[in-house]
Amino acid sequence: MTYIVEIELDQKTGEMILPFPKELIDAVGWNVGDQLIWEEITILEDDGEYEGFLIRRVSDENSRG
Repeated sequence: MTYIVEIELDQKTGEMILPFPKELIDAVGWNVGDQLIWEEITILEDDGEYEGFLIRRVSDENSRG
């Protein structure tokens, strides 16, 4: 599943917004209003290491191994 979205600017607050398509929200089981965490991670592949990120719901923290 691949999506390309543009970062939006909230004109009232000046905060940046990363909009998620409804199909993606449904696929990962998120709901509008869920609190999310953005983590910078290192992705290890056969051809090297890459910087990436992981976005997950706060309530999913306890389910991580």
